[in-house]
Amino acid sequence: MLKVDIVVAAKGTYDADLFVAALMDDGLVDNADVAIHIAYDQVFPLDTASLPSNIFLHQCDKGTSILQLWGAAIAKSQSDYIAVLDIKCPPEKGWKDRVLSEINDQTELFCGDVEPGWDLNDKRIIGYLIEYAQFMKPTPVILNEVPGNNIVFKRSLLDDKVDISRQGFYKTFMVWRAEKELGITVHKYNDMAVCYYKSFAYKHYMHRRYVHGRCFAATRFDNRGQPPRVLCLLLVFLLPFLRIWRIFKGVKRDPELKKSFFRFFFFIVQSEVAWSFGEMMGYAVGGRQYCESLD
Repeated sequence: MLKVDIVVAAKGTYDADLFVAALMDDGLVDNADVAIHIAYDQVFPLDTASLPSNIFLHQCDKGTSILQLWGAAIAKSQSDYIAVLDIKCPPEKGWKDRVLSEINDQTELFCGDVEPGWDLNDKRIIGYLIEYAQFMKPTPVILNEVPGNNIVFKRSLLDDKVDISRQGFYKTFMVWRAEKELGITVHKYNDMAVCYYKSFAYKHYMHRRYVHGRCFAATRFDNRGQPPRVLCLLLVFLLPFLRIWRIFKGVKRDPELKKSFFRFFFFIVQSEVAWSFGEMMGYAVGGRQYCESLD
């Protein structure tokens, strides 16, 4: 009996073989409990005839945002539970067992760790330091954020008013609604990790941070309980410092990760200034269309 749909966004350059191999290692392929929906916007690099029977591919228009890819995959799913993954961050062994255990217990919303795939001296680790270091094992029990590439939830938590195949899936707002409007607690587990293998290209990454910040600011007021827009605009000048401090809190738990933080500090500062500038522009003049180019 189908218990969970795994929805996967495949955007940009990625190693599909690595991802499918990870699914196989964890017993997720040809598994009656699991359906895997991969949405992609360019040519999928594997022979579709050779894929396991429970992997379904969904081709989207070229340039479809990562949020819309997740949305397209969710729209094709059917089960009561949805697990969100990124093809560049394959699950580690043990992921399946924890996910199915929590589903059997009817846990409504839960997530796992994100581990670094690259060497900590490798420039490709910069994106991990900025976005996911706080989710490195063991993830603190008290954590205000949830990784968007390793989260599982009941379908009923999706906003019925959102056309998810067109507008896409935005993890941040779904979690906000679940916590603030429904009183649901996010459960965090250290035995359902994924491993970060995203590439890093300087110009592209900095632009992406700007786009992400602008998309966030332009859409956050769709949700109830937000502070006044003017207050957000006034406080945005403090945002780079707050964001860099948040990153440091995530890396200081591990001595080697901390060294990597200072090694790439110059890039981290630029990234968070780019995000903050995007957020400022989003508050000032909007920019909902930027969400459509987010990768």
